[in-house]
Amino acid sequence: MSETWTVKDQNTCKFFVAYVEDQAEQGIDRVYKIQKADRTWRQNNTLHLLFRHMAKGLNDAGFEIPHPFKPDLEIPYSEESVKELLYKPIITMYFKVDRSTELDTEQLSESMTILVDAVNRNTGVYIPIPTGEPV
Repeated sequence: MSETWTVKDQNTCKFFVAYVEDQAEQGIDRVYKIQKADRTWRQNNTLHLLFRHMAKGLNDAGFEIPHPFKPDLEIPYSEESVKELLYKPIITMYFKVDRSTELDTEQLSESMTILVDAVNRNTGVYIPIPTGEPV
């Protein structure tokens, strides 16, 4: 079982500390991982939903990826290929990071806008950043 605590104020800090103390008193071994809350769960899911929509949009418009060994064989875009081939170079160039988890919330939003604009400018395919959709 995995648990997640978001400590964003003194009140939640106190509850978390009490939880940790309670676990220790009961002799329950736990591993705690400290992670900076740079982006929200919703932003992360929106990013991956954008990748899926973009892959579908590019495929529907006839864009595919040339196979590295056989250029006449083309591979359809996928969520993963949009992330690796289109998005990661953007965050590396603009923000000097290799992983989107290293971006703060503002940088993540900006990086999605840059991706949408770049794909639209270079292919004519416009895929808006998803809003209000189930993620």
